[in-house]
Amino acid sequence: MRKFISLILFCSVISISFFISLLFNNANNYKFYLNQKEKEEKKEEYPYHKYNGSDKSEITEIGYYKNESGVIIIRPIPWYVKKVTETLPEKIQSLRSAFAYRYDHHKEVTGFEKWDTKNITDMSFMFFNNETINVDLSNWKTEKVTNMQGMFKGAIKFNNADKPLSWTTNEVTNMDSMFDGAKSFKQNLKDWNVDKVDKNRNFSRASGISNDKNKLPKWKKDEEQDPIEKKIEKKEPEVIIHPSPTPKPKIEVPLTKIITPISKSSSTPNSKLNKENLKPNITTPKQETKKLSTPAIVGIVVGSQVVLTSLAAGVPYLIKRFKK
Repeated sequence: MRKFISLILFCSVISISFFISLLFNNANNYKFYLNQKEKEEKKEEYPYHKYNGSDKSEITEIGYYKNESGVIIIRPIPWYVKKVTETLPEKIQSLRSAFAYRYDHHKEVTGFEKWDTKNITDMSFMFFNNETINVDLSNWKTEKVTNMQGMFKGAIKFNNADKPLSWTTNEVTNMDSMFDGAKSFKQNLKDWNVDKVDKNRNFSRASGISNDKNKLPKWKKDEEQDPIEKKIEKKEPEVIIHPSPTPKPKIEVPLTKIITPISKSSSTPNSKLNKENLKPNITTPKQETKKLSTPAIVGIVVGSQVVLTSLAAGVPYLIKRFKK
């Protein structure tokens, strides 16, 4: 009996150990599965564009990413790309700003006009300030699109390749500035269904149909247009180049030694002076005042300046001579 009980206990312990190890392995396998799935999801969520060749002028696979709201958005197409693949990944839901900011000196892109856009819900600012696009987009499927805000804003050459633009716009709610500044666009849009559109501000401002009500959609509320602000051209200040002034030639004044003149005493008396001296002493003061008249004073001052100037010019020379 004891042997039987011991056998049962032994089998029970083995069974419990087996189940514990099995559960532990299953838990590890489940964790491994979750890690692999997370890695695969990350790879799928954030692919980048794949290019054909080193010059990156052609995209063979379109890249995309997921934003904070969980929307799959196309990665912007760089300005140096000339061609994109005709296959658009089905996961992409938004084409926001895909071909924005392409100017006249950039390359024109082809290939996207054949994209299957059946899953797209957002086309806002797709060709914003694109100065090169003018292709036929009539085949695009827009049944699910709800946002077309600023789609062709500033696309100055776009006119759908001079073909009618017949799109299904039943679900669109936002068309603010859709053709704002698209001055070449002149297609008739009166058949568009805009019953759900509640934002149409500046829809056709400064476009080719802005003044033609017969080509505009039949709005539930009138389109409001803001005044166009003219860009102030910044004029650079005129630069005036003056010729360099001609340097004045240096005048070297030779240093001369100044010799103070010694007044010579005349030995022969002047006859006139003798006659004057013979006159009475009363007239002597009057004669002295005449000698110190205004011209005499001026002469003395001028003479003093000449002497001082000569002394100032001669001092360096005398110092130099004494040093030698």
